[in-house]
Amino acid sequence: MALDIFCPRLSEAKTFLPLLRAELLAAVPHYTLPASLSVDLVPIVEDGLFGYEIVPDQRTHTYLAVGRAEVGSAVVRRTLYPEDAPSALCLVAVDGESVVRERVRPRGRVEQRDVRFGEIPDAVESALAQLAMLFPEEPRKAIEFRTEVHRYLDEALATTHAYLADWNPRIQFCGLPNEDQLGYGLSGDYGERGELLSRRPDMWVLRWKSPVRDIYEEWSVLLPPPDSAGASGVA
Repeated sequence: MALDIFCPRLSEAKTFLPLLRAELLAAVPHYTLPASLSVDLVPIVEDGLFGYEIVPDQRTHTYLAVGRAEVGSAVVRRTLYPEDAPSALCLVAVDGESVVRERVRPRGRVEQRDVRFGEIPDAVESALAQLAMLFPEEPRKAIEFRTEVHRYLDEALATTHAYLADWNPRIQFCGLPNEDQLGYGLSGDYGERGELLSRRPDMWVLRWKSPVRDIYEEWSVLLPPPDSAGASGVA
């Protein structure tokens, strides 16, 4: 798998994603969405942004991502796809259905705007406020994100980093549906390559090739009890 020019190190990914998600979960009680709408978080690295895309299961032409920029600042990315696109294009979903994004090409110009913030909590508040405004329909409910699937990934990233601490490779998150089952690409500084993939949410596999040592490991994940930061999410 070809890696993006900007990809986080494993050491950063295992730390930043849980922190970003904790900020999102802490902020969601202040915002609402239509009762019929569900949203999910998808890890993504794209065009200098590392964080989560917020994926709705209903049609929209505007999509939001929140995270940090390559230069380190917090950022909210708002991407508007043209009306003549073959249905609504999203990085991982179209009209609530999963797609491989490369198969969908809008004919018009895609408008993308990044707004930078001094701190991650400010970016999170902005992203959720914009999300709530995108879907004004009534009746409303509090925003919820699934947390268990992300906690499994947290643990898998931490274990992978322990195995690969000598290299601390870069990891790619493409924002594809079921990407954990397809495999997250890993890249070392001197041509080392590997992938981390999930057999099921609690079972993970690491493959790593390097001039000094090849690694193949399988392990199961036992989740620790959720902390208070995860209380606003759903399992």
